[in-house]
Amino acid sequence: MFPTRIPRNLSRPGLNLARSLYSSPISRIQHKGNYRSSDSTIDTDEILTDNNPWSPTLYNDVVSVRKAGSVRSTALPENFRLSYSTLYEAPGSKHVAMLKRLTLSFAVLGVYGAKLFYESAQFEDIYAIGTLIATSAPALVVQYKTRDYVTRIFRLYDKDKPQTLENLVNDEKLICEKLNLTGGKTYNELLHISGNKSLVVSKRPKFPILAPYSTWEEIDPESKKKRHFYIVDNMGGMKMDRIWGIVEHNSGVNNGRYMDSELKDH
Repeated sequence: MFPTRIPRNLSRPGLNLARSLYSSPISRIQHKGNYRSSDSTIDTDEILTDNNPWSPTLYNDVVSVRKAGSVRSTALPENFRLSYSTLYEAPGSKHVAMLKRLTLSFAVLGVYGAKLFYESAQFEDIYAIGTLIATSAPALVVQYKTRDYVTRIFRLYDKDKPQTLENLVNDEKLICEKLNLTGGKTYNELLHISGNKSLVVSKRPKFPILAPYSTWEEIDPESKKKRHFYIVDNMGGMKMDRIWGIVEHNSGVNNGRYMDSELKDH
């Protein structure tokens, strides 16, 4: 196994050899792991994820993203890697995942119960229809309300560029991790921060109880489709406050968190 970082004291031939090993296709792997918050030391199999900050090969791990309207993830070019720590961790990720699984299980049991009612000569078909609706409704509501729930956010780094403040500010990309349909696995969506004026605070719906949870929205530059993200405010410290400031600035909101112009001046 190769080291996760190139030693600084390598000679020029050794440095070139190390770089060639990093760029070799065989060193690109997908290191799957279990979802684990930064304040936990216990691995569980409740949620499977491709984003593993504790991976010994994180520098070379494949970063896959799902494009808008697609059900499959595609790998990003090999020069991209995840940050070694998260910018944001949702406080209720495992609870939302459990709620998805429980409501889906309840819906499956409801389908079986509805089948028994339908095949029984002692009950009218209305009992089967009522059972099916009553047991499926919770799953549909949970899926609809939490479809844009973001579990974690990672910064995406370009390994070919020096990790300077200027490069970070001018070409800032985030990986937003979301839960899949069953709540047992996560997938990634790529979110551009720099120059993305379409990234704004979600507009308050006319009937909030009928709308899915969302705090950010943007127009995907490739598909031109609107995407939503539910990210809890006041989580992630100053790094997330800065990103919130950019989103609020794009929305015409001033909560005193926008500092991007100050960073560029310095």
